[in-house]
Amino acid sequence: MIRNGIGENIDLVRRRFAYNAAVVAAGGSALSSGVASAANRASSKSAGVAAAAKPEKRNITLATTSISALPYLPLLVAQQKGFFSRVGLELEISEQQSAARAIASVAAGSSDIVCGWFEHLLSAPGRALGLQSFALFGVAPMMSLGVPASARTNVSSVPAQLMQLKGRKIGVIALNSPTHTVALAVLRLSGLRADDVGFVSVGSAASAAVALRSGQIDALMHMDPLMLELEQRGEITTLCDLRSPAAAYGVLGMHLPSSCIAAPQEFYQRFPVTAQACSDALLMALQWLGQASLRDMLQFHESLPEPMQGMTPQSFVAGFKHLHMAFSTDGVCSLQMAGNLLQVMHDAEPALRLEKIDISKSINISLVQRNRARLAI
Repeated sequence: MIRNGIGENIDLVRRRFAYNAAVVAAGGSALSSGVASAANRASSKSAGVAAAAKPEKRNITLATTSISALPYLPLLVAQQKGFFSRVGLELEISEQQSAARAIASVAAGSSDIVCGWFEHLLSAPGRALGLQSFALFGVAPMMSLGVPASARTNVSSVPAQLMQLKGRKIGVIALNSPTHTVALAVLRLSGLRADDVGFVSVGSAASAAVALRSGQIDALMHMDPLMLELEQRGEITTLCDLRSPAAAYGVLGMHLPSSCIAAPQEFYQRFPVTAQACSDALLMALQWLGQASLRDMLQFHESLPEPMQGMTPQSFVAGFKHLHMAFSTDGVCSLQMAGNLLQVMHDAEPALRLEKIDISKSINISLVQRNRARLAI
């Protein structure tokens, strides 16, 4: 049993926001009146708090690699639905070429907060900057491992299929990235070591697709919408699907945190009301996603400015359908989940074991705890 940061069973929390299949099939917009009212309470009470306590810093700059990436969907929802404005903030997005540059932007003072992967908070640059997550988006890795459809064999067992990758090249977004770390964890469970395969940095979705189709790599660990589109075209066979908490737990035997919003400790100390307002806005977005139907998501995509759409409406909705259970409902990363990730990182990079990493310093759980108490959700 896995529990969130305030002691609730994650499965029970998730079921509270679970999809109603009949409503989705009918194209309904609300899945549960209870969820809808919770979202309304979150919005109205946060607005009241914002009015009572004015943020010390109204204009906030957030660094990220891609505002349109599906794992960062709660951020896009918070921005486009006006949740930041509702709590008295103006948000500016600064898109960076890599996670390292996004963190460097915060370190240089060009950005206030960062949207990235929880793994980045436990990295040396993240720890040096004192980054703490105050809104966890993903409670699953949100990625999958696939091989070209032409490489399909009669072997049915997943471990046996993974063993066939020995001596092959596996594409990941970047070396030492979350896709690399999780790929190593998956392979280790089948008995493969890091030096049994070769890892190739393939970068963006476009370059990854080229690498796969040209035979530069024999397998690919990447994210939607790329993996979904390759599946739909019949170009890949998925060996390990890690896009939902249940599927990821079935493969890894643990829950892992993924996308999140974080800020340096100094930010919380200097701007406590602003930090709380940011947390409120993002929690409202998570609440909205928790009750959104596929029709809601289609309408949301159609409302986005073209540069932010990132993919076709069909791919956007299909991607959300794959990932909706992977989005947190309360924004909390438990110490247990953070500890699971650190264990995976230790296995991927044994030298990290020599460093005394205090996972509690990577989480500012008090913000979301206050939200839950104040908003009665």
